[in-house]
Parts: sequence; C-alpha cells; structure tokens
Amino acid sequence: MFNRPNRRDVNEGIENINNDIKQLADSLEEVLKSWGSDAKDEAESARRKAQALLKETRARMHDRNRVQQVARDAVGCADTFVKDNPWCSVGAAAAIGIFVGALLSLRR
Repeated sequence: MFNRPNRRDVNEGIENINNDIKQLADSLEEVLKSWGSDAKDEAESARRKAQALLKETRARMHDRNRVQQVARDAVGCADTFVKDNPWCSVGAAAAIGIFVGALLSLRR
C-alpha cells in the first residue's frame, strides 16, 4: 500500500541534491572565471551579481548542512534515550497526553 521512505533513503536523496547543487555551483564558478575581463559594464555587473549569489548560496548550503547534522544528532540521542529508558518514555508521553487533555477540556 503505502511505502514509507526510510531514513537511509532520505539521507541519500539529500546527499544527492547537495552534490548536484555543489556541481552546479562549481560549474557556474568556472564559467564566471572564464569570462573575459574585457566585457561590457552590464556584463561585468551581471558577473558580480552572479558571484555574490554564488557565495550566498554556498553559505546557505553550508548552514543547512550544519543544521541537518545537528538535527540528525538530536534524533539519534532521542532514539537512544527511548531505547535505553522505555518506561520513562512511556511515562513522559502519558504525562504530555494528560496535560494536553486537560488543556483541551478547559477550553470548552
């Protein structure tokens, strides 16, 4: 019926997208470097804008990769905690459920 992707497939997809974007950025950088310095003012302006956009994109990709790594580490820690302390996790889930239920009953 419904095939849920596993974590490995998602991570591979993310890595493939990151590699594609990196290759595209590298190609754009090579094109910008090969562009002669005797271009017109408009072309030079476009070149500067493209270089600025390339630097910004690389910085965003670096930040996104760092955020993804932190999220993966947090999920790994939570997974380990739940596996090591199953009853504590069940108790915490029950307490949260009671709290949410109490909030919903007060709302009426």
